[in-house]
Amino acid sequence: MQVNDAYAPQTPIEGVMHAFTRIGRRLKAKQPGDTIDHSAHVVLFALRCNGALRLSDLAARLELDASTASRHVRSLEQLGLVRRSPDPDDGRAFRVELTEQGIEQWEASARHRMELLSAAMEGWSEEDVQTFERLMTRFADGVTANTEAPSSAAWADKGWAAVAPRLQPSTPAERSTDTTDSTADGDPASRENTDKNLESTR
Repeated sequence: MQVNDAYAPQTPIEGVMHAFTRIGRRLKAKQPGDTIDHSAHVVLFALRCNGALRLSDLAARLELDASTASRHVRSLEQLGLVRRSPDPDDGRAFRVELTEQGIEQWEASARHRMELLSAAMEGWSEEDVQTFERLMTRFADGVTANTEAPSSAAWADKGWAAVAPRLQPSTPAERSTDTTDSTADGDPASRENTDKNLESTR
């Protein structure tokens, strides 16, 4: 079903729902400059935050059935973004983990989306941005408190808090004067700090 952006919400709550629908479908769509699609981005994010996982554990964290998770893994494996390794606890099983290329691709995709959000707020005052962040966080807390999620879903908030500092988008002026990005090249010190933070979330 196509969503009509010209629809006029009748209440503030309808307006919020309509805004989230418009934002969600655009952020999930592959944007110019994206190297991976949304589903791949989510799988890579789970592995970035949790480290190597059995396929069943990965499926549980993504709230997917095993066959869907397996299909995602096969596609990412063919792209060289993930690899399978023997499970040290069970010789009959394997674990899925990110390759170095997989880490770089996820970080590039996440950074691109953050730049998109920054561009959407171009011209906003610092006070407006801070107010928006505060209200969005309050809203997210309210949604979380009123919805049921498996205990395995808690990794996402902790994981994002750990990796986000590496992904801060540059300003338009910085992008026009600096064509290199140390984080995109996998700066060793920055990556080591991120990995330590991620360890503390597991």
